[in-house]
Amino acid sequence: MRLALVAYLHGAGGAERQIILLGNEMKKRGHDVHLLILAENKSNYDIADGVHIYDLSVVEHGGKFDIIKRYFALRKWLKKIHPEITINYNLQGAYFSMLLGNRICGKILYSERGDPYDKEYSGVLGHVRDITCKKVDALVFQSEGARDFFEIGEKQKAIVIHNSVVVPQDKYPIPSARDNRIVTVGRLHSQKNPQLLVDAFALIADIYPDMTLEFYGDGDLKEEIQSIINSKGLSERVHLHASRKDIFDCIRTARLFVLTSDYEGMPNALMEAMALGLPCISTDCRPGGARTLIKSGKNGIIVPPRNVNALVDKMMYMLENPREAELMAIEAYKIGTTHTNVVTFDKWNQFLISIL
Repeated sequence: MRLALVAYLHGAGGAERQIILLGNEMKKRGHDVHLLILAENKSNYDIADGVHIYDLSVVEHGGKFDIIKRYFALRKWLKKIHPEITINYNLQGAYFSMLLGNRICGKILYSERGDPYDKEYSGVLGHVRDITCKKVDALVFQSEGARDFFEIGEKQKAIVIHNSVVVPQDKYPIPSARDNRIVTVGRLHSQKNPQLLVDAFALIADIYPDMTLEFYGDGDLKEEIQSIINSKGLSERVHLHASRKDIFDCIRTARLFVLTSDYEGMPNALMEAMALGLPCISTDCRPGGARTLIKSGKNGIIVPPRNVNALVDKMMYMLENPREAELMAIEAYKIGTTHTNVVTFDKWNQFLISIL
């Protein structure tokens, strides 16, 4: 198949990683893969040899007509590529593809990567999303919760495919000893609600004087979160680290991994923590990806979002009951075999074949 993947590579996010992985894995399976990069090209993820790359972000210069330039650049190259399927992980790309039509794009697929219930879709953008999703040929969702939001047309094909997790478990067995750290990984952004974790840690800091809290990730809330940390007198115990390529080595021996997001498509950081064998707590973030991964009390713990007391209660439970925490970590570790690239992208491959 000749596949066009329309990518917005804003940085080290999950959607960026997953669309590049999709391109790489489809190339391995013998498909002719074309990656068209719009808006920004800031991702450091490796793109496989043989994937054709078109950096269309070079036509943009921060002006008011950039979106028009973006549309026509995409139109130009899709006409030359003439794909059998155009795959979009971003609503704008899917909308552009819908406008261009099947003669240029082939079959049009949209994969919802965020939270369809989010308030950003309450206005005009919501109408654009609804129109687009009714017109595309196929839809891929990361979670059952996201799928349940949409009405699938009789002529449309749709499937739920969870993200893959890439942790070399031969290199990273479950550690035999843990250090007194609570860790989290993700952008310092309102979506991730980092303050909730700082507030929760502040309430247990005196009970566990040897425990530290470590954030790994950049973001526009860094100064604000650091100010909150300082105001609570925790500057020596709560540390804000930049994003790291060696993140597995940084977090694998921690006592606890905590995700406090308000919403996530499918939380890649949580999946990696589970595949490293970390005891995990996650908020029940919309639209249900964490709940899909964690069976609370069996392979981790789910808590209500934005509820500091519930989070504190479960953090203390994990810290006070290390044996139970380790049993959950052992169960969580199994995600490393159930959500491999082979499993995930074989499903993608079969679905793409089915929509032609």
